[in-house]
Order: sequence, then C-alpha cells, then structure tokens
Amino acid sequence: MSLVSIINVSVIVPGRTLFRNVSFQVDPGDRIGLVGRNGSGKTTMLRLLCGQISPEEGHISVAKGTRIGYLPQDIQEAFHGNLLPFLLESVPGKRRLRDKIEALSKKLQYATDERDKASIAAELAEAHEELNSLDSHFPAHMAEKILKGLGFKEEEFYREVSTLSGGWKMRAVLGSLLYQQPDLLLLDEPTNHLDLPSVRWLEQFLQDFKGALLLISHDRDFLNNQIRRTIAFHREGVRLYSGNYDFYLKAREEERRILEAKARNQEQRVKEAQRFIERFKAKASKARQAQSKIKLLKKMELVQTHKKEKTLKFSFPPVEPSGRLVVSIEGISKAFGE
Repeated sequence: MSLVSIINVSVIVPGRTLFRNVSFQVDPGDRIGLVGRNGSGKTTMLRLLCGQISPEEGHISVAKGTRIGYLPQDIQEAFHGNLLPFLLESVPGKRRLRDKIEALSKKLQYATDERDKASIAAELAEAHEELNSLDSHFPAHMAEKILKGLGFKEEEFYREVSTLSGGWKMRAVLGSLLYQQPDLLLLDEPTNHLDLPSVRWLEQFLQDFKGALLLISHDRDFLNNQIRRTIAFHREGVRLYSGNYDFYLKAREEERRILEAKARNQEQRVKEAQRFIERFKAKASKARQAQSKIKLLKKMELVQTHKKEKTLKFSFPPVEPSGRLVVSIEGISKAFGE
C-alpha cells in the first residue's frame, strides 16, 4: 500500500503554472530525488506532501497513520529548551503522554471515591506503559548518537537551542527528524549547513534509514548515493525516471537526441510537402494530391524538443602572482556563542 498518492495535482502561482496534472505514488522504502532548476516547483511539492499547502487542482491522499517529517531550507519557527531534550521530546505523542500523566497524577491526588481512584490509577498505569514503550523505541542514546554525527559536542547537549546560530539550529531540527524515524522523510537541501564529516555521517545514516525518502540536493554525489528514482521538473512538464540522478541525465540526453532527430525528419517532410504544393497546386492533374498534402500539414503536430535550461557559466582568467603581500594577519581569534 502506498504511503502517499499524488493524483492529477496542479499548482498555479501568480503569473505562471508551476506544474499541471502531476501524478505519482510514494511507497514504503521509496527513495526519490526531486531535480530541476530553481523555482521549478521542487520545494512546493514537498510542502504539498507534508500538508503545508494545498493544490489548486487534483488530490493528495496520505495513508492513515503515516508519519511525515519535513526539513525546509529555512526555519521560521522559534525553538526553546535544551538540545538533547529537544530531540527526546520531538517524538510524536510524547508530549501529549507527559501532559496526560501529569493531569492524571493530580486528579488521583485529589480523588476521594475509591472506584474513581482505581479507574484513574489504571488509566495512569496505561499512560506510563505507553510512555515506557516510546522510550524503549526511541532511546536516549540514539539521540546522542545523532547529535554527535551532526557535529555537536557532548558538552553542548544541554545548551539552549534558541542560542544556536541559524546553521546549527538547522542541524538540531534535522537531528530531531532523524530521531523520530518517520515513515516518510522530506529533506530540502539537508547538506547546506553541514561540514564534510557531518555530510558523510548523514549519507550513511540515510542509507540505513528504513522509511521512504524524498530528497532535494545540489550535492550531486550525495543525491546519487541516496535515490533510486528521480522526479524531474522541466518547462515541458514533470517526469518520473526509474534511476538515480546520473541515470536521469543519460535518459534525458537520449530523449533530447531522439526528439531532435524526429524534429529534423519532420522538418524535411514538411519542406518536401511544401515544395510539392508550390509546384503542383495549379496543375489540374496534381491538384488533389496538393490539397491532400495541405490538409496533412494542417493536421501535423510538430515534434516538441526539450527546451534548454539557461545556465550561468563564468570563469576567472589566470593571473600572474603580483609579488606583493596580499594579506597579513596577526593574533586573530574567533569564537562561537560564549
């Protein structure tokens, strides 16, 4: 059974259509990369999947009980609490259980009827059992391992999250998502704020991850190593490819080659038909054939080749060493936080 089904979804923004009539499914264990130029709709698709926005047309169906985790490129939300507890308390349902236990404990304290006490005590015991089950499924040592993998030092585990820089907050949020083990993980440029050791650690963690993954990343090697399918967002539409990013590039190039060959052949046939029409349209014996070719040209659908995406290319010309001292630094210091 699919985790998420996207059915004929269209998104229209002021002035243009991002994509139209897009359909695909996300199955358990799927690993899908979203590729395309900036502004083509990749992030919008992730926001649709996690329910942040709704499509103008079409329908998105999420299987009952599916847990979805989403890492955006930018975080607007304010976070409070210490780092390690921030991860531990991020597990869905955990805060609700703690609040329930606290409320039941107070209720039991003030209960006077013995039958009420017994009923409250039974409910309290059940809530404790649920919480213990969550704690065993989401152990603290796993949260610590994730934090270390993302570059946090052990002495930072009880640092206030709100005091972290933007990049380190992103690491904290990413860590909480990894710790939650969602059924579907949506990651939008997760390596943006990571150093190389953390990227390598995340790469291995995601390869061991059992849930489904939808990934946007400009890190080609990282993307290639994580995905088995590719959804490409292009001007002519959205296409699904059964392979990683390298597979997609080869398939795309082969499509371009075939379409351009078809376009050249079609252009040649059109020119031949036009020459025939010009030559014989006034000749009675050939008039019927000329009219037939005119009708054929009117009905002919032109082969649409792939539109080339605009890319920015630049280079710095080589220069000779000046022989002058460019920078001199003495006694410099740098610190983060306190």
